[in-house]
Amino acid sequence: MKVFEAIADAVVAHGVDTVFGLLGDANMFLVADLVNRHGVRFVAARNENAAVMMADGYARTTGRCAVATVTQGPGLAVAGAALTIARQARTPLVLIAGDTPPGDPLHVQHFDQQPYALATAGTFVPVTAARTAVRDVGLAFRAARELPGPVVLNVPIDLADEAVPAGAVVPVPVPPRAPRPLGPNSDDVDALARRLRTAQRPVLLAGRGAESAATAIRELADRSGALLATTLMAAGLFTGHPYDLGVAGGLSRPLTRRVLAGADLVVTFGAGLNRWTADHGALFPDAVVVSVDVDPAAIGARWPVAAGVLGDAGETARAVSAVLAPVRRPCWRSTDLSAELAAADPFAGLAVESTADRIDPRAFIRICAGRLPRERTTVVGVGHFGGWPNLLLDSAATDRSFVAPWEFGSIGVGLPFAVGAAVGRPDRPVVAFEGDGSLLTGLGELDTLARVGAPVLLVLLDDAAYGAEVRKLAPRGSTRTLPGSPNGTSPRWPARSGCRRGPSPTRRARRPPSTRCCR
Repeated sequence: MKVFEAIADAVVAHGVDTVFGLLGDANMFLVADLVNRHGVRFVAARNENAAVMMADGYARTTGRCAVATVTQGPGLAVAGAALTIARQARTPLVLIAGDTPPGDPLHVQHFDQQPYALATAGTFVPVTAARTAVRDVGLAFRAARELPGPVVLNVPIDLADEAVPAGAVVPVPVPPRAPRPLGPNSDDVDALARRLRTAQRPVLLAGRGAESAATAIRELADRSGALLATTLMAAGLFTGHPYDLGVAGGLSRPLTRRVLAGADLVVTFGAGLNRWTADHGALFPDAVVVSVDVDPAAIGARWPVAAGVLGDAGETARAVSAVLAPVRRPCWRSTDLSAELAAADPFAGLAVESTADRIDPRAFIRICAGRLPRERTTVVGVGHFGGWPNLLLDSAATDRSFVAPWEFGSIGVGLPFAVGAAVGRPDRPVVAFEGDGSLLTGLGELDTLARVGAPVLLVLLDDAAYGAEVRKLAPRGSTRTLPGSPNGTSPRWPARSGCRRGPSPTRRARRPPSTRCCR
């Protein structure tokens, strides 16, 4: 048995049936073995960066540990942005990367892959000997699931073709069980219960890290008389609850913004509380903020909090509910508010500015809202265009149905994430929103989409420019000389279309859009 065959056996033993990647000298025999001997589905991308993004989209929609593979040198180097996105999103993902022979530093594709992998993925597991290859695969999967996050499993090309010594193939370790949820300290539970008991206008704000705790958080909200909200990444988590405010952040709708402005206590659960979620301090300016998270380093790291509770979101919510007597807040949880939330129209008050040759994106998203299937996966790429679907289009369901890979601010993510999401969840259609500049960075993946035959509707919002940059340059009078715009003109969208990482709908109506955004 060759090392690449032993690695293939080990990968399949970890429950892998789909691998994303791009072939090269250092991984082609591994891929061929996975496909021919094990029947693994190989989704061949046109670019290594896109391949890892596809694996990331697959992991986000299925909850499984994804696998991708790239070749040595430039194969790994090209995937750096995607690995960084996965690292910031804490996506469980194993990237099997080929490497040049250690004894050939003059190889044309040689570079030091370990520091590059650590700077992007954050975790590096080298296969250094034929006799340890199976063990090293197990270490990589364990790290990806338990950290969680992406792991680069590094396999030198010469080692991959070595024979495995007799007796060296050890049984593949059983995949680790999910760690026992971290229970909160009883003193922290009592302190949080007191805050909820004495607050007049509490809000429970859940992030993607609290997806599995949705029921417990709803029950705590009902017990404490709190309202519910989510971060953008957890959009739709509380859909159907009469006091669900929707997304909290720079993309909050006017009603949500008005209600949150009156909150005196905001308790976050598994949320990446940052400047966008708090809309730079404008969203809940008078609230005491308490953060619940399993990662002590995340508490208060990106936005100041008054207190932190170290613990699993569900365990903490249930523990607080157990010691908190039911609280009624008729002035906060009023029938008028629930009726207003039920009847809220995200398109109300928007001045649509379509012309004979230009379509206001708000008019188009209104059509999408009425015609797209409710049961779908929605993927929104990064860029000027991304605000329209995020702000105006309701997330249809929970169950990992909304993907917004905005963690690193990299454009070109929408299409590859949509392919991965569709491969992972073929039972529901994928609707992906992309911009013209964003799509053009990875146009070859349209071929991947066609070959895969995945159920993806790709919506291209084309303003004929890098719109976010135009909005930043416009106040300085620089837009007429922008490269990439037709005839040096500015985008063909309404003047107030705005950049969509920071500004609020209310501010957007009063003054030119904020320049706080990412490309």
